[in-house]
Amino acid sequence: MTKINLLPWREELRKKKQEEFLIGIAFVAIAACAIVFGMQMYLDGLIEEQQDKNRIIVEKSAELKLVTAKIKDIREQNETLQNKRAAIQVLQKSRPEIVHFFDEIAKVTPEGVFLTELRQRSERIELRGKTQSNARVSAFMRNVEKSDWLNTPQLNVIKGASKNKKGALSSFTLYTKQWKSKVEVGDGL
Repeated sequence: MTKINLLPWREELRKKKQEEFLIGIAFVAIAACAIVFGMQMYLDGLIEEQQDKNRIIVEKSAELKLVTAKIKDIREQNETLQNKRAAIQVLQKSRPEIVHFFDEIAKVTPEGVFLTELRQRSERIELRGKTQSNARVSAFMRNVEKSDWLNTPQLNVIKGASKNKKGALSSFTLYTKQWKSKVEVGDGL
């Protein structure tokens, strides 16, 4: 019988399958690397996109803080201006009061009473002066009570003059309050 050697054929088939296997493994490894690289690129892109969004949020937040600070500054300026406006309105409203006040002081001061000092703190007025007699100070107080611009007279001190001097004047201190006008700005001006 003839001997047929089948070993080389099987060996060649085995080598061929082994080469195909190695080529398949190499192809799968290259494909896996490509997939991993592609996923890495995709994830890097997502991370970069999110970082861009975060940067935009930080910038907008800084702009918002700046706008908020400007709004706060504008509100403070507005409040300051409103306070100044209110003060000007009060001064404008009370502007004729000083004229009426001095006119009224001249009207209620009787003859024989001489004012030497006038001080005003808020509504309270301190009048210091000299008088020829206590009766004239009493007349002064009655005139103040009848006044439209002054009220609530309170006599604090009367110091009599020394008796050896002829024609000497007594000193007095009288407190009163000024009536505040209820007239709105622009009325009666």
